[in-house]
Amino acid sequence: MVKRAFRTLLLFVGPCLVLSACAAGSALHVPGELARPARAAATAAGAPQAVVVDFSYTAAPDGVIGRDFDRARPIVWKGAPGKAMADLVAGVLAESRVAAVRRGANAQGAGTVPVRVSGVVRRFEVNARRTGGLSVVTEATVSLTVTAEGPGLSGPSEQSVTSGISLTDLFVTPDELREALMSAANAVAEEAARKMLEAKVVSPSP
Repeated sequence: MVKRAFRTLLLFVGPCLVLSACAAGSALHVPGELARPARAAATAAGAPQAVVVDFSYTAAPDGVIGRDFDRARPIVWKGAPGKAMADLVAGVLAESRVAAVRRGANAQGAGTVPVRVSGVVRRFEVNARRTGGLSVVTEATVSLTVTAEGPGLSGPSEQSVTSGISLTDLFVTPDELREALMSAANAVAEEAARKMLEAKVVSPSP
């Protein structure tokens, strides 16, 4: 009776131990790059009105941007959050018919454009955790401060934006991590651009 019970317990516990050992030691990678949703491109006429330079970001070691708490493993993205968020903000401005160009942080010629937009990515993370039942919640948070300055402005204009996105599923997948992160990042980029337009830091072309 005892031997039969032990064999039954081993059949149940053995696979669980193997799965736990495999899952706990491996990182979960977010695939691909961030991108704007597909939509018709707007045309901004005239000379560039704003230059968006690479945003700064203090990266964690090995590209870690979060944690899968259920499996005790890091979540890793090999992209560059500072460049990615600058790309998204520049993309939203272009969609709003603002003549904006992208440059590196120290690129030559950036000072000849009327408005220079820089930024600091303060939070860029995605985490996954089980919520007591069968569901796993994937949460992405992106926080950004953008600063616009130039000879046409009375002084630097600073805007801070944060966005959080939650997705629920039976288990976490790399594609779901990317979806949550991309949704939060795009929401922040759209709000940052909207605030700059409202403050009349930049204006759409006629």
